[in-house]
Amino acid sequence: MNWNFRKIFKIGPIRTTLSKGGVGMSWGIPGFRVGVSANGRKYITLGIPGTGIYFTKYFNQQQFQNNQQTQNQQQQNPKPTIQQPFQQNNSQTLNQKEIPWWKQKNL
Repeated sequence: MNWNFRKIFKIGPIRTTLSKGGVGMSWGIPGFRVGVSANGRKYITLGIPGTGIYFTKYFNQQQFQNNQQTQNQQQQNPKPTIQQPFQQNNSQTLNQKEIPWWKQKNL
């Protein structure tokens, strides 16, 4: 069993939490909060007030940064468009299509 320490200060919708890990802050109303933990992780919490039932989703900061970098690279370097080869419509091409392949190969 581990012992933990936590002291919470509330000022309106802002909650500041002091713990042995550092200082965390969150903003919100009963049932919905958005915050930053003492170690810098961003999260949202959804719950049913007065029941103790809640759900917390932590966001992976590194994954978020990687997604942002990928989006920025795609915006800076758009994918090149594939162009179809230019086809000439001259009589030689039309004549080759009309002649059976075995005659074109001199078989």
